[in-house]
Amino acid sequence: MPNSSKTPLRPLTTSDSSIRKLGVMGKVAIEGRVKTRLGNTIGFDKSAQIHQRFLDHLFKVFQDWGDERHWVVSPIESISPTTPKPTSDWQIIDQGGGNLGDRMRRWFANHACNRPALPRSHAILIGADCPLLSPAAMDHADRLFRDCDLVLGPASDGGYYLIGLSVSNNLPNENNPPNRATPPSRTILDALWNDIPWSTDEVFERTVAAAESIGLRIGRLPMRSDVDTEEDLTALLHQIEHPADNTEVSSDHIELARDIRRILSQPMI
Repeated sequence: MPNSSKTPLRPLTTSDSSIRKLGVMGKVAIEGRVKTRLGNTIGFDKSAQIHQRFLDHLFKVFQDWGDERHWVVSPIESISPTTPKPTSDWQIIDQGGGNLGDRMRRWFANHACNRPALPRSHAILIGADCPLLSPAAMDHADRLFRDCDLVLGPASDGGYYLIGLSVSNNLPNENNPPNRATPPSRTILDALWNDIPWSTDEVFERTVAAAESIGLRIGRLPMRSDVDTEEDLTALLHQIEHPADNTEVSSDHIELARDIRRILSQPMI
């Protein structure tokens, strides 16, 4: 299995023919319906504000990354004229119904697979619970597609914070040689998103096993932590405000931490 620490990374070049697509999967910030585990301890109004702040941060830092950017949203009918939205560089895409796997599968089916007019799609989907993801991390994921079909970012809770697919819709070329047979799109979609025990600590390993069973080449990113609880939020603030040696902290991260502190200081309702 290719590993991000062992796979040689080649620089991205303008000659690459892939279409890079990024989806940020995040709910509308409705009080009591987002980040409920966090809301149980800090208040649902504050957890909704923090969720929105995470979305705003991700929309800003990735506003120039890739060829297409999608806010993959639920419930789309809750978007109103007053709902904070990303810039016009982002498309708003409905997650649709079903479980988490159904909704992820739908985005990849519609925006990566079965698109014969496109050469090769590099489609990456992330959640809104890992706000320290950067364009550099996304470039790392994209480079792994040079040698991999699937890229996963393992989360410390046993899930994953990023999943990406490289799908060719053209005749064989240097990145899709004729002796490299990849499974049909339907087979890939079924394997990766059917029969996975969502919201458990088995999600990552079960996904890896499913991908290996159909012969996909897998690249892994470094492990990261989602922000689901107050303890996770405290760890995020510490990571920004007390970075390890030689760790760069951007002005966007400092502003994010400052806004989180401001939200947390509000009186409980």
